[in-house]
Amino acid sequence: MGNITVCDIVTMATRPISTGGFLVIALGLALTLFAAGATGFAVIALASSPTAIALTAFGVTISASPLDLFFAGAVSVVVLGLGFALISRGARRSARRHNEFRELKQLRKDKAMAATQVAADHEASSANDGAKDSTAGSTDKGRETLPGRHATAEQHSSV
Repeated sequence: MGNITVCDIVTMATRPISTGGFLVIALGLALTLFAAGATGFAVIALASSPTAIALTAFGVTISASPLDLFFAGAVSVVVLGLGFALISRGARRSARRHNEFRELKQLRKDKAMAATQVAADHEASSANDGAKDSTAGSTDKGRETLPGRHATAEQHSSV
């Protein structure tokens, strides 16, 4: 390692650091601490309030303390968050399955096209082979002599 000067140390100390992840973590931690402090304050303030609040809905009246209402709201937020998480998970799964189905459909289409092309190539090559056979062998197959018989005897018997 070479000599490090004071100028190098100042440059390293003032050089911008990639803080993308660190900044987000620090912001998340600050918001979590703020929410915890606000929750603590609300619980302490509401616990000291002896006033009951009468709630009426659909002909039913419920008397609840402010602390009870706070916890009911907290439970509602948790249940709402779980509902959104389940919806998100289901939507991702559905999208993934749709993409897999589309890829499978395209793969089947490609295989069918390849099989059709192979069949067409095979047909074309067999047609070319048949044309070569008919031009290469111009002998009269119907006039072949049977073993043990004379060619002139074959000609007379076939007429």
